[in-house]
Amino acid sequence: MKLRRLSHLVAIVSLVLLSACQRAQNSGGSDVTYDRVISSGELRVGYIAYPPSFIIDPNSRRFSGISHDVLEAAASNLGLRVNYAEEVSWGTMIEAINTGRIDMMATGIWPNANRGKHASFSSPLFYSPVAAYVRANDSRFDGNIARANDPAIRISVVDGEMAEQIATADFPRAQRVSLPQQTQVSQLLLEVQSGHSDITFIEPAVAREYLRANPGRMRPVSGIPPLRTFPTTFMTSNGSPKLLNMLNVAVDDLVRNGRVDQIIDRYERDPNIIIRMRRTYP
Repeated sequence: MKLRRLSHLVAIVSLVLLSACQRAQNSGGSDVTYDRVISSGELRVGYIAYPPSFIIDPNSRRFSGISHDVLEAAASNLGLRVNYAEEVSWGTMIEAINTGRIDMMATGIWPNANRGKHASFSSPLFYSPVAAYVRANDSRFDGNIARANDPAIRISVVDGEMAEQIATADFPRAQRVSLPQQTQVSQLLLEVQSGHSDITFIEPAVAREYLRANPGRMRPVSGIPPLRTFPTTFMTSNGSPKLLNMLNVAVDDLVRNGRVDQIIDRYERDPNIIIRMRRTYP
């Protein structure tokens, strides 16, 4: 009888200790990535060339861009240095974070439901609208984008990315001309310009650079609002809440003090194509 009572007591104590350990972990226990960043003073980041968010000079390989400059400013305020450890692709960036090769992405990333299963996202730096683009002489969709939802219409998309998601959700009857994830986003516009597809969806900040280099070839569909508006954020691991919290505080501070607006001014070559966070504050 005494042995049975002792066994019950040991079981109860074990349950109490296990519960205490779980509460400690859930309330701010070990965060390996955050601990390494703080102890080393270094953020290891991945990046994708995606102007104007992250720009790579083809000759000098010098980095610049809105998200690059915001990250450098945030890291400076946090007393950290940024190590641009790995150039990744849209298809490999989450794997690079979750295998520990990098701590976060330096290129601004749009959150979506699928990405949210595997990664976390910071407070927005700014918002990016998405518009529809067609050949300059094509007026079929002006004022009525629903006409693109037709089996005869071909939409150029990158596998798994936003244009494909918009096409699937809003234009399910249309054909999709799919490009692999390693494809540069500007290739979507080239597919339309060359006649391989009829329409695509892309953010104006990216499209304007292509239109400048190819004047008179492409244009946005007129008379329709943006198809989507996405927050541009930094992406981190789901397993590092302390790192995400630290990053959120640093980003919010740069938004509130106007530093992010100053950085956007440096890269926004056309007015009002980037939706700024400070405009949402009273």
